[in-house]
Amino acid sequence: MSYEAVNAIVGGIPHTTPERGRILYDFIRREKPDHCLELGFSHGTSSCYIAAALADNGRGHLTTVDLLHTATYPQAIEHSLKRTGLESWVTPVREHTSYTWFLKKELERRTVNGFCQPIYDFCFIDGSKNWTVDGFAFLLVDRLLRPGGWILFDDYDWTYGSTGRDQTDFINHRALGPDELTQPHIEAVVRLLVMQHPDYSEVRIQDATWAWAHKNPGANRRQLVYEQTYTFKALFARLLKATVRKLGLGRLEDY
Repeated sequence: MSYEAVNAIVGGIPHTTPERGRILYDFIRREKPDHCLELGFSHGTSSCYIAAALADNGRGHLTTVDLLHTATYPQAIEHSLKRTGLESWVTPVREHTSYTWFLKKELERRTVNGFCQPIYDFCFIDGSKNWTVDGFAFLLVDRLLRPGGWILFDDYDWTYGSTGRDQTDFINHRALGPDELTQPHIEAVVRLLVMQHPDYSEVRIQDATWAWAHKNPGANRRQLVYEQTYTFKALFARLLKATVRKLGLGRLEDY
């Protein structure tokens, strides 16, 4: 299914923009992964872009995981998959508390004679944006990711303090401390866990929003690449949000 065709159907559904959808689509078309994993699908928009590229490749499958409440969304993932005709390319999974529990069960399924047999070629982590959840998720995904595979993190620079999101750690139901509110949690995961992991030789920071990590065991050198490829629309939105926060006017989304 072409990018233009899938974008015509899901391009206006949160939370993946058409520009981001294009990047995802082109990546899948170029790399041709057989087994993809998505942690956090919300309305399933990014899932559809990935699935469309898999269909165009004529191979591969996406397993995508989120929480039970996503089934109540008016535009649930099943609705988008049916409209695009991509149901056979995607398996949605819903868990009670976190996709880390799905990963625990996946590790059990993939363990043979005491060793995990990796299966995934690509993983998109786009869920909690929380150090506790996504730091652990990275360590679990790494066990399931084949050599040569890629991990993509969304919300690299996102902070709890810059939004109206509930500022409570939903894992232990305690209020987050001041440094936890201002620290971009995914940035910490990438800097302290991914970049210090010996099997990841390349990390690409794109638009200060996405972080790509390439698993390449045995590589002798590390590479950190910053890619500033803002569209005018994305750059304007980032500057406007920063100005609203600086002036103490609340959130841009409130206007």
